[in-house]
Amino acid sequence: MSHPAERYVLAYDDSCGPCSSFKAIVGFLDARRRIEFVPLEKAAESELLQGIPPAARLASFHLVAPSSGAGWKGVVSGQEAVLPLLRLLSPSGAVSSNVLARIPRLQAALAFSYSALSRLHRGCPTSLDRRPARSAFAESG
Repeated sequence: MSHPAERYVLAYDDSCGPCSSFKAIVGFLDARRRIEFVPLEKAAESELLQGIPPAARLASFHLVAPSSGAGWKGVVSGQEAVLPLLRLLSPSGAVSSNVLARIPRLQAALAFSYSALSRLHRGCPTSLDRRPARSAFAESG
């Protein structure tokens, strides 16, 4: 699978409820239809995520730039992908993301928000951060 040169690819965990909700929100906000959505497994199979270590592929979403005209090349992931994603979704794209990028308190709020939302992903079956719950019975035995 190769993505069209003029579209971005958002690779997401399609088996994760919060991740699928995130995809639906981004899809709704993508009025210009500049983003193609691809499940993480398919993105990895098609080598879209070749710059991402295999262990990090399930940790967050990934935004893959088209081959030309993006202003950046390759793949950005997780928190680093939020500003480029906002540029794509906002009618005033570059202006609003540039404002966010220059105001430290807004950056901190954005980082906190992403961190809080990404914790929801940790409970998904495919998340690498998922840890089995420890039971009181297992500890007492």
